Amino acid sequence: MQKVESEMPKAANRVRYAMNGFVISVGCYVEPLSNEAREIGKRLGKITVDMNGTACKVPYAPDYISKVVAKGTVGKKKKMARC
Repeated sequence: MQKVESEMPKAANRVRYAMNGFVISVGCYVEPLSNEAREIGKRLGKITVDMNGTACKVPYAPDYISKVVAKGTVGKKKKMARC
């Protein structure tokens, strides 16, 4: 996660988006690292990615992780995927 924090500002658009997703995933699924992921998300701030004119948005990692913590589902993965 420290590598993500150090390389995020100079990374390309898609890479920044993927790194943000990684921080969110770690914060939501690895309970011992949840607080660290939230702190790194706060230090990174709001991530801006050029989505080529689409309405897609980049989620703010600390808010997303806090929502999962509030639901009480940190560390719990879905047992089955629905398509």
